[in-house]
Amino acid sequence: MKINIRKYIETQLSILRYSLSKFKRYSNLLTIILKVKPKKILEIGIYKGWRSLEMIKAAKSFNPLIKFYGFDMFEMFLDKKNILSEELSKKPKSMKIIKDLLKEHAKIKLIKGNTLKTLPKFPKKNKVDFIFIDGGHSVKTIRNDWFHSKKLMHKNTVVVFDDFYSGDKNLIKKFGCNKIIENLSNNYLIEYLKPKDYIPQLKVHVQLVKITLKK
Repeated sequence: MKINIRKYIETQLSILRYSLSKFKRYSNLLTIILKVKPKKILEIGIYKGWRSLEMIKAAKSFNPLIKFYGFDMFEMFLDKKNILSEELSKKPKSMKIIKDLLKEHAKIKLIKGNTLKTLPKFPKKNKVDFIFIDGGHSVKTIRNDWFHSKKLMHKNTVVVFDDFYSGDKNLIKKFGCNKIIENLSNNYLIEYLKPKDYIPQLKVHVQLVKITLKK
């Protein structure tokens, strides 16, 4: 397999920057992308699109054409202000801004709306290689996102969850992927990725969790 040296070095520099920042956990995300070499990426929760772009560029280290599926509410957040607190989320950029950021780097499809409604409609025959779940942070939403994402897995798909919390039991009752991860069936391998990051606003540590099917 031919390697795009420029993209590969750029990704390694991004990994280094993350490892020196307050968002150290995201170094794992790009490291996994380099290992998996996905051609199809699905991300739930786009926010500003910068990590989307980093994942695409990392994947292009090995594959010149990447398909990217991105789910978010985008500008719909403007009409649903209370959802920011309900989902412990941040206001994302508009669909147009994200499209303009990503369109030159991959074949993209952006799906706007609440994933409680949009993910069930996504074709289940459209299997993907890598899934990053980082959308709404309520247990209800993450459980929905996992329920539909697992139907898009093939035997080598890797799923990464953000927001596995430690430190505040009351917060964990309502938010984060803890309950979903801790209740996975025996069909899955679970890897809790370090390092953890500390979120002072929430007074919790947070880490990524990697999920794969048992072979």
